[in-house]
Amino acid sequence: MLSLSGIIQQEDNIMITKWFVAIALSVLSLLGAFALLQEQLKPGAPAPDFELESLDGKTVKLSELKGKPVFLDFWATWCGPCRRALPHTQAFSEKYKDKAHILAVNVREDKEKVRAFMEQNQYTFRVLMDSEGKTARAYGVRGIPQFVVIDAQGNIAFIKVGYGPGVEDELENALEKAILQAE
Repeated sequence: MLSLSGIIQQEDNIMITKWFVAIALSVLSLLGAFALLQEQLKPGAPAPDFELESLDGKTVKLSELKGKPVFLDFWATWCGPCRRALPHTQAFSEKYKDKAHILAVNVREDKEKVRAFMEQNQYTFRVLMDSEGKTARAYGVRGIPQFVVIDAQGNIAFIKVGYGPGVEDELENALEKAILQAE
């Protein structure tokens, strides 16, 4: 015969098991969503479309840029590694201006602050303003700088997070490969 304390003990065990199952299912769901996001951002997958305003007030839509590779540099003015990478973004914009779209996507900063930064550093590459961070989220940006090369068909060809020695060579090789494939 079960005692009252035995019944309470069984009910507690059942409740703990239900909570454990609910938490486990939640974690698995989150991991699945994260895996799906990562899957979308692998080379060969379609690049998420976006529509952003440029620093000069024009609207740029990724899907309208097909036909030429696209180089995206997600950055911010306060980011040290981003600042070290921007001279290479400038060099790419000059070297590949007729063969690729070079776009620096500023993440969540004030337009006037970015404009002043660009003028102070005499940068002329095209800047897109991701004021709300929606495009950065769509591209899975977890840290900046993050670089993405998109081929002429609109598929992701290369992704690199961070900046350090040798990264500019990796970026240029990926961009040149995408340009060669487009020709």
